[in-house]
Amino acid sequence: MKIKDIQKWEESFTKQKGIPQGEERAFKIALCKLMEEVGEVAEAILEENWDEILAEVSDVIIFACKIANVAEKFHVSDELSKVLRRKIKYVESKTYNKSKEKFNKPFSKEFK
Repeated sequence: MKIKDIQKWEESFTKQKGIPQGEERAFKIALCKLMEEVGEVAEAILEENWDEILAEVSDVIIFACKIANVAEKFHVSDELSKVLRRKIKYVESKTYNKSKEKFNKPFSKEFK
């Protein structure tokens, strides 16, 4: 499954269920649900409930895609899939500093 497929499914599901489509309301719903789902991932990890982790991570991905849909629809942002490709290239350009146990960040105007 591709990110764009998840975004299309989320948009269709939202419309079908009658969930508010306006920018402000859609963003607030998505942000609150994303935070809730991240908490559920953390809870599953802390409780070592390995059967639930992937389901909760799936929910995080869906609500992150919802936020991307709002950005794309209302702010003429670049498509999430394109940004992901650029982000992966940026991350791959980092070098790992073993003594500091962290990545050295190359300069980027787009990513911090």
